[in-house]
Amino acid sequence: MANLYVQAVPTTDLNRNTEWFTYPGVWTIYILILMFSWLVFVSVFGCSAGMAWTVVHLAHSIVTYHFFHWKKGTPFSDDQGIYNRLTWWEQIENGKQLTRNRKFLTLVPVVLYLIASHTTDYQHPMLFFNTLAVFILVVAKFPNMHKVRIFGINADQ
Repeated sequence: MANLYVQAVPTTDLNRNTEWFTYPGVWTIYILILMFSWLVFVSVFGCSAGMAWTVVHLAHSIVTYHFFHWKKGTPFSDDQGIYNRLTWWEQIENGKQLTRNRKFLTLVPVVLYLIASHTTDYQHPMLFFNTLAVFILVVAKFPNMHKVRIFGINADQ
């Protein structure tokens, strides 16, 4: 009888805080959440398409910066505190740089920036906020910024 099940490679990431991002379908769900958010802003709040993309981009930037690059540690106590000084971004795949997941998470704000800027016809106030948001997020994701705290902000005491 033919093998009817997909043979998945077991994850090498033992960190429960980040291992969920290695599961199949997470990227698809991530994109669908962003598209659904845009649809909510267009249909429920009556925004124009460009303004809705700008709001989605800015909201995505604020949420991901807070949860990926600001909050440290894990919500689980079984890791014995080994991740307490690391942000979620620094914990992904045990700090290995330029992986597929990291590239995907870097590409998402850039694509949102391009969509939001294009659909608002590069108008000044929205272009400024979109550019500022994507700049902060992309710089925070650079491999050279791994475990770096600018001016000691969010550094351990």
